[in-house]
Amino acid sequence: MSLSKSQKFVVVSLCLTLLAGMGFAQKLVTLQVKEGDSAYIKGAKPMFAVIPRVNETPAANQPDVQVPIFTKTFRFNGTTFTYHMVGTDPAAGSATSNIPLVIIPLKFHFSDGTNLSASQTVCGDSKNTKFRVKNSPIIKKATFTPGGTNVGTTQYVDAFQRANFWNFVSTTAPNYHVLLSPVSTKPLQTINVTVANGSTQAGPCARIGTVDINFFDTVAMSLLTTLNIPANTLPLFLSYNTFETSGGGCCILGYHSTNNLGTQAYAVAAYSDPGIFSVPIQDIHALSHEVGEWMDDPLIPSQNIVPAWGHVGQVSGCQNNLENGDPVTGKAFTISVGGTAPFTYHPEDLVFLPWFARITPSTSVNGWFTFLNGFSAPQAVCH
Repeated sequence: MSLSKSQKFVVVSLCLTLLAGMGFAQKLVTLQVKEGDSAYIKGAKPMFAVIPRVNETPAANQPDVQVPIFTKTFRFNGTTFTYHMVGTDPAAGSATSNIPLVIIPLKFHFSDGTNLSASQTVCGDSKNTKFRVKNSPIIKKATFTPGGTNVGTTQYVDAFQRANFWNFVSTTAPNYHVLLSPVSTKPLQTINVTVANGSTQAGPCARIGTVDINFFDTVAMSLLTTLNIPANTLPLFLSYNTFETSGGGCCILGYHSTNNLGTQAYAVAAYSDPGIFSVPIQDIHALSHEVGEWMDDPLIPSQNIVPAWGHVGQVSGCQNNLENGDPVTGKAFTISVGGTAPFTYHPEDLVFLPWFARITPSTSVNGWFTFLNGFSAPQAVCH
């Protein structure tokens, strides 16, 4: 099975079709070539992907048991756009949605003998990837005060979503939350990577692994079945310094998708050493990106389509999906945690709904369009 392209890889927004066969389901992969490059991997760009299902039929794909999802609409230029997000409708008032997070740590064994594992000590650190992720603000609570406004002591992506719908949270839904809880961890899963499916190269600290996304995604979906992952959870495939490639092009730091039936959403993210890319991507950057995008575009019952946007940040063309990490990839902030193993994390900024919906003034916290106030106005018309 291979990825077919109608344009060269260096084009910023590509739609790549995974051809059915060899056990793969037919899917559509959207990649965005990001700002930044790598001094360690020739021609590499940090990027993220989304793999929605082909020929989606939302009614048929509604699972019996799944994460809670609410559906809303907005209008722009006379067109109604429908979106689905994880949790309950914040307009309905305070409610807490607890989504079980199932961490699936990965160990990649490459043909050159290199092992890159979420259980090995991170280069330059005293702890491993699993420990750092479990103690990160993606899971542990921290106090978030964008622009001096306290949006809560909570997990980062929950804080983002509260800020996203601040017009409700600050008035009628003060106790609105969407939390990753409880958190469980599966045993380490070893994946043997042949020469045809991946390789390694030197990095600024640990070695860097690259694995073909076609090969890996089949393994991931098989693990969802063999590990008996329930559909009402978020399974997270967690790797260390290992990125996916598409048609030989590197580097996909993470992606989110659903299984073939559209009943199980899942996310993939690499915990990475600093300095691999020229933009400040390290530790939980990819994880915050993918969890944020799963929250606001879970792909169940269908992908969220919005007015075309682009020519901003990573994207030189136009695209029309509600991927709230893509416009700000490489834009990070720091959160320091104390305790016996203190650490400073670098989650990514995320974009609020009003930016995609062209709502002005913004109804999000402080009238902002991103969590870090990265944009002063909503997206302009994209041509």
